[in-house]
Amino acid sequence: MRLNPLVEPGPPLTPERGERFARHLPIPELGDLAQRRLGAARVCVVGAGGLGSPALLYLAAAGVGTLGVVDSDAVELVNLQRQVLHGTDGIGTGKADSAVARLADLDPGLTLVPHPVRLDADNAADLLGGYDLVLDAVDNYPTRYLISDTAAALGIPVVWAAVLITRAQVSVFWSRPVGPDGPLPGITLRDLHPEPPDPSRWVTAAGVGVLGAMCGQVGALMAGEAIKLITGAGDTLFGRVHYLDTMTATVAQVPLAPRRRP
Repeated sequence: MRLNPLVEPGPPLTPERGERFARHLPIPELGDLAQRRLGAARVCVVGAGGLGSPALLYLAAAGVGTLGVVDSDAVELVNLQRQVLHGTDGIGTGKADSAVARLADLDPGLTLVPHPVRLDADNAADLLGGYDLVLDAVDNYPTRYLISDTAAALGIPVVWAAVLITRAQVSVFWSRPVGPDGPLPGITLRDLHPEPPDPSRWVTAAGVGVLGAMCGQVGALMAGEAIKLITGAGDTLFGRVHYLDTMTATVAQVPLAPRRRP
């Protein structure tokens, strides 16, 4: 679904920034104005792991002006099969700090904010409230629902994804979306999955595995959705769930509408 641009354009591009983004500028639905919107955007990525790594790399490369990285964990050897933002030399370093160091090398002109904390009910509203858009790149149910509920209360959109072994789901949630014809009914994670599953059914990558290359696919897709939301380009995944099965090389999309609430 096409939505209005999330961010007003920033100042004109300098010659250096124009050269850096020269391959974006000819794209019909992007161009100079969209690049200036990206430069003015503030995006928070919660989780600098398998999904957050590629998403952050492509958001930084796209010129998103302010990137916040929320992650309280440290880099481990077992992460490197899929968490491509980090390297062997970074083992033992906090993921938020490791991510910011890599992104600063990619583009020193960005504002990069590490948040080496665990998102919880006490800090979520203050932390997420400083951003225009949130990417949910976490791997546990309580934090997913905390992100969705907090963002819904704040009125900011969420790009959401979940991966399991070789399959993934991706969507866009927003409690107060606005399209070309005005406000639209909001959709959140609870319209797709009203409640988290029973803890006895929870699984993790440590237990069942996850294909690293698929994380790259999904993280890049998340970055693309964020770029469309910021700039108003294209049709977003708001109102749709994108399903990916890497082993069969198949995708499907299922419409998603608001549930009736009591």
